Amino acid sequence: MMRHLTNVFGSIVCTGALLCAAGCTGKRPTRIAVIPETTAQEIWESEHAGVEEAALPLHWDIYWNGPSREDDIARQIQLVDHAIDNGAQGLILSPDHAFSLIDPVRAALLKGIPTVILGTPLAMPSSSKLVFILNDDQEGGKLAALRASLYLKPGDAVAVLGVDPNFLGSIDRADAFERVIRQKDPQVKIVEERSTSFSVAEAEETTEEVIQSVPNLRVILMLNVNQSRGTYQAWSQAGASSHIKLIGCDQDLDLMNHLRAGDIDALIAENTFQMGADAVQSLQDQMLRRSSPTRILEKPVLVTRENADSEPVQHLLDMNWTRQLP
Repeated sequence: MMRHLTNVFGSIVCTGALLCAAGCTGKRPTRIAVIPETTAQEIWESEHAGVEEAALPLHWDIYWNGPSREDDIARQIQLVDHAIDNGAQGLILSPDHAFSLIDPVRAALLKGIPTVILGTPLAMPSSSKLVFILNDDQEGGKLAALRASLYLKPGDAVAVLGVDPNFLGSIDRADAFERVIRQKDPQVKIVEERSTSFSVAEAEETTEEVIQSVPNLRVILMLNVNQSRGTYQAWSQAGASSHIKLIGCDQDLDLMNHLRAGDIDALIAENTFQMGADAVQSLQDQMLRRSSPTRILEKPVLVTRENADSEPVQHLLDMNWTRQLP
């Protein structure tokens, strides 16, 4: 699902301050580069939709492109470098690695390009020109733990799969989940499996081993989309639906279908639509030198079979990035 430069037609309305701050000449609209973790997951199409909706009345051009896999870090770095070299006046980046994207982001800042880190943080501090708009992963872990506790009793086990030290958000999710579970019932056993791979096949293999080796396993928490896919496959093949509940982090169309079918118990959904809209607002504030927060946490939402088709959840899942002015 590689996306290309989207031109928004209409009259270009820029205030004098924005023209000066963004380098707009009046002959072309402000150009913003938006680089997601990957273009292969619908969660980032919702970010795309939020960006486009917020950018539409500003008449900004949005260049949307990202790697086709989350582990293609070199490609993401290349896209950031391309945005810098081709005159992007703002950058919205969802980094695929907590450390490898630091140097490219520093290069953007040295060029005076206002930047928003979206979704999961980089291992560097925010500033007036580097704003973090992040999923509240601590809250996500808490929501998952409260849901899991409905199915756990003393002596049961819960597995936390897909902790990736290169994604700081996954560590926060796991830590919050484990802390709440221990507070609720110290006698519940917690099994944590770490991985730096985005391979669905590896995720499936890990889940098979956990299901076979952990007695009294009652809940599996899956910390990302690919882990959820691999876990679902292993769980289905093992015939574990009668005694093991699945709780996933992050949303995608296939996972939503499994949730509606009752196979996945719950998803902790990121509101990437709102993050995208907030990122555009942040860039505008930076260009106009307006005071605004340098770090924003967006609350995730617990999605279940019961609320999956409610208006608030459907708005969160919105992927319509082809809006036009009336």
